[in-house]
Amino acid sequence: MIKSFKASLAVVFLLLMSVVFSGCSDTVKNNAEVPFVILNNDDGSFKADIYYWNLKTNKIKETNENLYKIPQNIITNKELYTIFPIAWDGQNHAVLPSYLEVSDKFKNFVKKADFYFQPKTIWGQDVKLVKSDEENKYKLTLIYDGKTDEKEITIPLHTFKGEDGKDYEATKCGTVTSVVKTRYGAAMLYPCFTLGGGKLFILKYDNTSENIKWQEVGPIKGNELSPSFPPLANHTATIGDNFIIRTQTNPIEVYTEKVGYKIINNISDLRKKYATETLNSEFPEYIDILGSYNDILLIGIPLHKNEGTELYIFAVKDDKLIGIMHRTINDIEMIDTAGNVVSKYNVPKAKALIGENDVYFPNVNGMD
Repeated sequence: MIKSFKASLAVVFLLLMSVVFSGCSDTVKNNAEVPFVILNNDDGSFKADIYYWNLKTNKIKETNENLYKIPQNIITNKELYTIFPIAWDGQNHAVLPSYLEVSDKFKNFVKKADFYFQPKTIWGQDVKLVKSDEENKYKLTLIYDGKTDEKEITIPLHTFKGEDGKDYEATKCGTVTSVVKTRYGAAMLYPCFTLGGGKLFILKYDNTSENIKWQEVGPIKGNELSPSFPPLANHTATIGDNFIIRTQTNPIEVYTEKVGYKIINNISDLRKKYATETLNSEFPEYIDILGSYNDILLIGIPLHKNEGTELYIFAVKDDKLIGIMHRTINDIEMIDTAGNVVSKYNVPKAKALIGENDVYFPNVNGMD
């Protein structure tokens, strides 16, 4: 199934012409089907069932396959565990907590990892960073054509001036939160929080010289970073070499080659047009990064209601909206550009998950 899916995607990429469109279109550039999982309860057995979201037809399809199962005692005590993948590319690579039960069909491409309350490993696409017991030391692993290249690295000291005019040592007020493989080695996302506000840095590791260079992303005005919603790996997407992170308002895309950033302003506009009720909720709602699939960015806006949590999901490609999904407590709604529900799927939330999210999209970034 995975191989045929990848092959069909390749054919589609060659056949479809590039289309310029505004808003959510019936025709998308690559006719992509985005995989995702829903946690379903089948006679007391929780499973991460695999679905596909067709962005051309605005429909979803069920595969009758599950990526993994969740033991009942984990669901009962889920505040102590994560019940989602640590990382998953939607195709042939996944990292799961060791206590989840991988389905036989997918065992060959799943890695198991112990899950810690204090993150130890940061995962990315063909790269991972393992924190050492020694301060500022890590083991960096880069994968090239299935072969691993491991290096012991040390984050060098770096001093910066905060918004309050005081000098701060970066390694005392921040940490690496995400990593991406680059043409020269790796780039690491490094947020710092002080009394004067948040600062964001990119650390570039050169695989040839084995040097690490600090570069400040720049003042992020109007979209300040928040220690309440830090850009951790499981809330950060990567498209190419770039990170997409959440802030207190719109997400931003952080460039790693020529270090800088771009505000993804249209998310607020999409929210006002298609998820108006999240603006009027009695609870403070936020824009979250759910992940990415190929070059499609998945953005989420939760809606907390007295009866439980719902989720609006926007699929964005090249800054254009190409799909809207609304996960309600009782079903899944597909929404068109006019804001109309064009189809519904009877997939009610499991009672044990009413107050939480039960949908997971591909995200190659994660922390354990």
